[in-house]
Amino acid sequence: MMDRDALLDRALSMADEEDWAGAAELLRDHLSEFDEDPAVHCWLGVFERELGMDGVAYERFKRALALDPTDPYVLATAGNGLAWFDDPDAEQALRAAAVTAPDVAVGRFLYGAYLAREGYLEQGLDELRAARELDPEDPQIAYELGVAQSFAGDHERAADVLADAVRLAPDDGWIRVVFGLELLEADRFDEAAGELLAGARLREDDVYAQLAAALALSLIHISEPTRLR
Repeated sequence: MMDRDALLDRALSMADEEDWAGAAELLRDHLSEFDEDPAVHCWLGVFERELGMDGVAYERFKRALALDPTDPYVLATAGNGLAWFDDPDAEQALRAAAVTAPDVAVGRFLYGAYLAREGYLEQGLDELRAARELDPEDPQIAYELGVAQSFAGDHERAADVLADAVRLAPDDGWIRVVFGLELLEADRFDEAAGELLAGARLREDDVYAQLAAALALSLIHISEPTRLR
């Protein structure tokens, strides 16, 4: 029987290389040995979702949580997986991750993002700020905090936080696009155009990124036409 930790380490290493099919196949090959292990079901669900196997991934996350995990990473990851499918059980799992392990950033981060997107902005912002204090170098935490600030209508603060997310992940085109859109909301047109154009270059196949960049340029043209002549 393969060691469970060694199995997960190997699968996650393959996932780091974006070998989702190989990672999923590895866990499936040993699933009968670890059928009562929530972490194995959880990570298999992550890999299968990346492969577009949404229905199967959903059942993996449900199975993982049915096994009553206590690991905050499993609770947060499986809970976030259910949230992807709008399953109301997601809230309980994410809350458990945040409450039982308040010093683990991922639990606070994913719970906060969930609350903000469900309209509980004050609670969501509290959780996201706590997550950022725990891990200030995580660009996804900064990104979700910026998005939540935008939901709350504080576009200047949202832009400042998203600027930090861009600094932490300069090659993430989607973060740049969202940052650019937020700069538009804050009437910072020149800065917005630069970020949206950069995001569009990084996401060449993303129609929305291309449209956003075109919108930024058109707004600058309308507001300051003489500068572009």
